[in-house]
Amino acid sequence: MSNNNLQIKDKVAQEKRHWIRLTRVCNNNCLFCLDKENQNGKIIPVGEVMKKLEQGRREKASRAILSGGEPTLHPQIIKIIKEAKKLGYSHTQLISNGRLLASEKFVKKLKEAGLDEITLSLHSHRKKDFEATTGIKGSYLQAMQGLVNALKHNFIVSVDIVINKINYKTLKNTLIFFTKLGVTEFDLLQVTPFGGAWLNKEKVFYSASKASKYLNEAFELSKNKDLFIWTNRLPAIHLEGYENLIQQPIKLKDEIKERRREFENYLAADIPLPCFGKRCRYCFIAGFCQDLTALKKFKILKSKSGPFCLATNNGLNQKKKIWQFQKKLNWDNFLNFYIKNRYFVKSLRCKKCRYDNRCDGAWIQDIREKGFKILRPVKKQNATKTKIIWLK
Repeated sequence: MSNNNLQIKDKVAQEKRHWIRLTRVCNNNCLFCLDKENQNGKIIPVGEVMKKLEQGRREKASRAILSGGEPTLHPQIIKIIKEAKKLGYSHTQLISNGRLLASEKFVKKLKEAGLDEITLSLHSHRKKDFEATTGIKGSYLQAMQGLVNALKHNFIVSVDIVINKINYKTLKNTLIFFTKLGVTEFDLLQVTPFGGAWLNKEKVFYSASKASKYLNEAFELSKNKDLFIWTNRLPAIHLEGYENLIQQPIKLKDEIKERRREFENYLAADIPLPCFGKRCRYCFIAGFCQDLTALKKFKILKSKSGPFCLATNNGLNQKKKIWQFQKKLNWDNFLNFYIKNRYFVKSLRCKKCRYDNRCDGAWIQDIREKGFKILRPVKKQNATKTKIIWLK
């Protein structure tokens, strides 16, 4: 991927967007469905949807993202898209499993209503694997026809692929298959320990380290300047050599927004995070949660230091920036502090470094722009073990 593509991706990632749920029902039964716990079979009343659309415009959002459940199951989806355009959204996007798009007549109506982009969740190019993840026989052919129809009617089309135990070995071939059909944009999502994925953890979780051969074969395709490949929730540590695929840090705000009420209850009323424990090792925001726990306990967070391995110490002696505990956080400000001062990552190579136990690694943005190569592990020669201390 060219530097120009990376700049385009960052610009898109920072575009203000507003997610609107249309349904709490889906016609698939995906093993790793992140939204499984929120499915109750209901359609969101159109009046409630309109209020959400209006709220987004008041917040200056320019992109409306229509999601579910499965949003195409909403009986008034055409009206909703038209209203989004009337309210002034410059871009409307649909997140769908694609099955109802097998009807070309329906696809034409979506186009006429003003829909701009369709993101399809298609987790394999192989029928057996595809339907093993969706849990629905016949879903493969419907979804593939939906993809063909979306491309035929000139929508911006992207494909979401949740990387999991079933599909990681064939990920490269899946990308090539969809590319040949005309797809040029992909989002590779890491399976997360919530919803259906946690219920089916033995079937879907995999070792990213053991899968590195297959993942790297797929990541190599990102060097094609005509392709846009994003990653979502994939730990940066597994993207060495492909640092331009590391998720834009600002997207953490979407992750935190989803669980903000749980965080607020934890800070203000000591209500434990319901997911805390065994799930943390699989979770993309585990570092943020650990920081929140430390902030609550010690009432203060300080900025992390630069890598120990750099001769210049990269700011090790700079004055620390501090965040004081508040029961009612200004979440935007706190997330900005976290991203700029606490969001650090390490290389797998760091495990061989004598400073591994004391070093926080490097700032995420430096790694995205300069690569993991800036980290130079120092051999463990007469090294002494040092207990990790959260607050320095």
